Amino acid sequence: MIWHASAKELVHCCLATMMRRKKMIDFVEEYMTDINNYEDNGFDEQRILIKAMSKVLPMIIKNELTERQNLCLRMFYVFGKSQVEIARELKLSQPTVSRHIKSAKDIVNKFLSYSFYSVKQANEQWLKME
Repeated sequence: MIWHASAKELVHCCLATMMRRKKMIDFVEEYMTDINNYEDNGFDEQRILIKAMSKVLPMIIKNELTERQNLCLRMFYVFGKSQVEIARELKLSQPTVSRHIKSAKDIVNKFLSYSFYSVKQANEQWLKME
């Protein structure tokens, strides 16, 4: 099946695309588009947060999404297929595909926001101890 992308590809595509829509973390778009600027200027907190989220995302996708949500999300973000193309390949209606993608994005954003908050709090506590 063509839609078996690696976890790394899916993480990159999902983070880049979903964060561009600013549903969750505003700095991620800047980080993803200008990573050298952050590295050169020592934005350690942002690097820590991105690294943590990229570790959590595959677990969210594997454990929290239904098989259909996972498949629709991969086909849409990794392989760039339209909802109509996905519907045709999976023999579903386009509105059903749209609902699968939306619910998958909502789940991923919810869990990533929890992860973001947790890592941010832990990092702030660690910095206070220095």
